[in-house]
Amino acid sequence: MTIRFVLIFVSTVIGLMAHQVTHASDRQAVAPSPQLLNDFRRVVIADGASKVQRAAADELAGYAGRVVGRKLDVTTFGKLAADAPGLSFFVGDDVAKRVLGKSPKPLKTEEWILRTVPNGLVLAGHDGDTDPWSISTPAGSMLAVYTLLEDHLGVRWFWPGEFGEHVPSRPDATLPVLNERRQPAFEIRSVQLGYSSIYHTPTFHDAERKWARRVRLGWVKSAVFGHSWEAAFDLRKGLTFREHPEWFALVNGKRQPPQMCTTHPEVISRMVDYVLNGKQNIMNISPSDGGGFCECDRCRALDVPGVLAADNKHVQLSDRIFTYANEVARRVREKNPAKGCGMFAYTYYNRPPLKITKLEPNLYLSFVFQSAAHRDPENLREWRESVAGWQALQAKLVVREGWGNHYYHDLPFLHDRQIIANLAESQRLGFVAAYGEGTKNFAATAPNYWALTHMLWDPQRDATNLMRDFYESAYGPAAKDMEAYFQAYNQALDSNWSKRDRNVDTNLIAYANLIGAWGKLIPREALDEADQHLKAAEAKASPGEYAGRVKFHRFGQDYTRVMWELLGNYRQLAELGVKLDTFTSVVKERRDAPAERDALLQRTYELGEQREQLLLAHRDWAGPDEGLYAYTNDAKIRQWHAAVKAALGIDKPTALTKQSLGKQ
Repeated sequence: MTIRFVLIFVSTVIGLMAHQVTHASDRQAVAPSPQLLNDFRRVVIADGASKVQRAAADELAGYAGRVVGRKLDVTTFGKLAADAPGLSFFVGDDVAKRVLGKSPKPLKTEEWILRTVPNGLVLAGHDGDTDPWSISTPAGSMLAVYTLLEDHLGVRWFWPGEFGEHVPSRPDATLPVLNERRQPAFEIRSVQLGYSSIYHTPTFHDAERKWARRVRLGWVKSAVFGHSWEAAFDLRKGLTFREHPEWFALVNGKRQPPQMCTTHPEVISRMVDYVLNGKQNIMNISPSDGGGFCECDRCRALDVPGVLAADNKHVQLSDRIFTYANEVARRVREKNPAKGCGMFAYTYYNRPPLKITKLEPNLYLSFVFQSAAHRDPENLREWRESVAGWQALQAKLVVREGWGNHYYHDLPFLHDRQIIANLAESQRLGFVAAYGEGTKNFAATAPNYWALTHMLWDPQRDATNLMRDFYESAYGPAAKDMEAYFQAYNQALDSNWSKRDRNVDTNLIAYANLIGAWGKLIPREALDEADQHLKAAEAKASPGEYAGRVKFHRFGQDYTRVMWELLGNYRQLAELGVKLDTFTSVVKERRDAPAERDALLQRTYELGEQREQLLLAHRDWAGPDEGLYAYTNDAKIRQWHAAVKAALGIDKPTALTKQSLGKQ
């Protein structure tokens, strides 16, 4: 053995021994103790760290560095000197294995770990190696990072975008001894922010993706629950209808789409093949949206005579629809036991069937409801009763909510209390996942999304101070006035909920019951009261982030005022004989006052133009959703502003379509 080889061998052994001492296993006798953030010098990842682990390390270094007031470097374990001073954050399962002395694997889906060790803190989890900013990518290490940042260092993410985050200056912060290993309570945690991102700017889309990850949303489970028949039966091209009209619903004696005849054997077989050939582990088998269900003798024979759906008008279709769903699921399970079927409980089949005794174990029930309706005690009672009925059938329940969908027209439909209570109760009752629709408009509804994201992440939390934390961390010296601002709307809805229209006889939230009733639900005095609180907040908010957020809500309030008056005007114009589709169908009163109509048309046109200008003003912000409006223009629905322009003889195209927004 040469002297040179001996020296290399000895130095290697000494180096390894040093690393073994520095990066001690959790079997060491040295007990961990609380650690000063100021003692941390770096973030350490494996040489071959995944994309998710590198993103987690960058996020931790960036935010923790801002909290402590100095830069934290990201380095690899191989480059970490044995005598490196200070403490280290160790990110990822490979580094965790080196530091803890044993691998944390196997890791369950989205499982994450926070573990204090003598020389720092281990943050690891179940990680994928695809896009770290997609909530479909497993990212346990990122979940661990954001749990540390929010729960222990006070970092907050209120909404997408730079001034939607709060990073405190806490150089003296102390981290407690941590020993946590958990999975999220809900397997799916997702909210869609408004209409498709094809209408949103790249800047907002990027900010939205980062916000969703930072507030610990996730849809890692391979599952889809939506309407399926358009894809399964090629409804858009119409080829299946031309070849097999007998598969489609019989309505008034004629076969027609978009609904299918759910008792036709070949429809069942087609859906079984659709599920088995689908890419997702849980494939959607839900009917098309809307009405037009089959009236053939076979289908109607499965309905229970005299039992009405939730609208107290149409026959309840639960028995026929879930006979179909159960049969599809049973045949799928026989051929592939690992394959699931995702099925809505929705509209005419929202309530449990009466003649079915058990649902197939591979059938996942996406239970469609809106907790905003729980302001009505009778609605809450009906929800609980319905959930109990589905549980009796051993249903696998999934929350499918409309926390901020198009029904609300981006108005301040505040219901954070209902969101908190419902998600906590849903988890206690055995719901395994939660997802739904929201709005891009945090400028008017930010408290809803604070409640939503925090309860999705931890539905078992003590929520007593959850909203107080939001107001104090988001608005600082203006916290009380901003809370009063949002509560003005919340209290108005509480007081006036019973005054909503009853065009549809239901305790659920029906679009037809809201569209013309906003002046009753949120009267002008509530608008004015909210405005006074906002002015007080503007006076108290210190320059910088707090003033910026209050300004953001001023923008939301401006849009609220325009939209509130517009909807009231549309209702009056329908009364005065102007054809405005939805309003014309729900307004029963009619008046003949040409001079009033003409003046109102002019004012409504001006408001409609203001609405468009506001929608275009700050598209990168998490404000009113330009996509909500542009979609209606592209789909040629709810063409109220176009109808007003036509009545006034104004030939001016809208600036909000997919094509025009894409050019801006």
